[in-house]
Amino acid sequence: MTDVLLVGGGIPAYAAALDLAEVGVRIHVADAEFPLPATAVHERDGDVRLLLAEMAAPLTPEAHPNPVAAPRHPETGATAIRSRAGSWTAEPAGAIWGIPPVPLATDCIAVLGMRGALRAYLDRLKPVLTIGKEPNLGTLVDSRFGSGLRETLVDPFVFERFGVRAHDAEVALVEPGLNEALTRAGSLSGAVALQAEAHAARDRVIEPAAGWQAFATELRDRLTLYSAVPFEGDVATVEPHDDGWTVTDGTGATTRFDAVLGDLASLAGVVADAPALTGPDASSLSELLRAAQPALVRQYAEVGIQWDGAAVADAASEYFEALFLVSTEGGTTWAARAAHDAHGGARLRLAGPVGAPGNASTPPVAAALQALGATEIGGSRRWTVAAPFASDADREASSGARNALAVAFPSLIVADEELHGGELGYALAEARAHAVLLRRKLTGISE
Repeated sequence: MTDVLLVGGGIPAYAAALDLAEVGVRIHVADAEFPLPATAVHERDGDVRLLLAEMAAPLTPEAHPNPVAAPRHPETGATAIRSRAGSWTAEPAGAIWGIPPVPLATDCIAVLGMRGALRAYLDRLKPVLTIGKEPNLGTLVDSRFGSGLRETLVDPFVFERFGVRAHDAEVALVEPGLNEALTRAGSLSGAVALQAEAHAARDRVIEPAAGWQAFATELRDRLTLYSAVPFEGDVATVEPHDDGWTVTDGTGATTRFDAVLGDLASLAGVVADAPALTGPDASSLSELLRAAQPALVRQYAEVGIQWDGAAVADAASEYFEALFLVSTEGGTTWAARAAHDAHGGARLRLAGPVGAPGNASTPPVAAALQALGATEIGGSRRWTVAAPFASDADREASSGARNALAVAFPSLIVADEELHGGELGYALAEARAHAVLLRRKLTGISE
């Protein structure tokens, strides 16, 4: 029988292990912490929904469906932002990344004032031949709507997700298809209207019905159904050879495996410094894993708060989440969002700027609470994860590092959203595609 070692865990790694186990590959599971998504998971290309639906479906026609894993979209409140006048104002209806579809609508005037809204309306008078070609989001918005709209509406939403302002983000990564829609519509506001359906489908938050912790348990249980077995002892080192992998445990005993998969941090802690087995890259396995580490990360912080909510004048909705930018004493910008939770309380989440690993700063909790008129009541936590890709250069550098690793060690699957700017969907797609190729090789279907 073909044997594969699963080192560490995480949803992409377990999904890839299941794809192998379904064709008779025996998975050996090394005990390790199971990392769960640290930030909201978005639909993107539908790979997260696909996995949840697969896990929710009955295994046989006679079996019952599994409601624990069923995909669901948690409801969120409307977002209130600070208007140019300084009051809390509802985000314009139908806006994408703060970009409004109707600049002269009442809600847009409330945010920008009449003068700012009229400036944005001039977008429709922009010459047709100049549209649809600007790669920089900030430059695009400034040229079409003016810098006032970008600073007030667009920067808070872009910074919250990507850790940079619009001038440091590329259109194709923030909103794929926007430039093409701009060419068709003839105006940026018209492009936003055309993008509405695609944006909603791609960007909405998705999660399992019973939460990610319960879903992790379901993944473990499903793998056990496919005859997965525990790896006895601790994994000390993992070393590649021409015909597979040698794994040494804490007692010095060795076991041979045909392939290895796992999350980045777990694998990086146990791999031996072995040279590449195939391909032109002369780098060692540990060097390739280091190259695949996220080059940019973001800090997050969350605290429980006592908060009465954002008071939005003439609003149809009674409940708003509040989004704004706040600075530390050193001048570092963070995004802050206050929202009520499902238990009747409220929480403040702070998202820091993009930076190199190790360059930590203190989140401006006190300044954010003062801006909200809220008080902290405890339950705080902090974490750091890979920063989303806001430029093609960052994305291509990461893709190149992952490809070099896959070419040099084809029987190793490193499955982790940390390799994909924190996007679980992209990590699932790549890990499962790699698993399909590997299982074809391990079962003799292909060379």
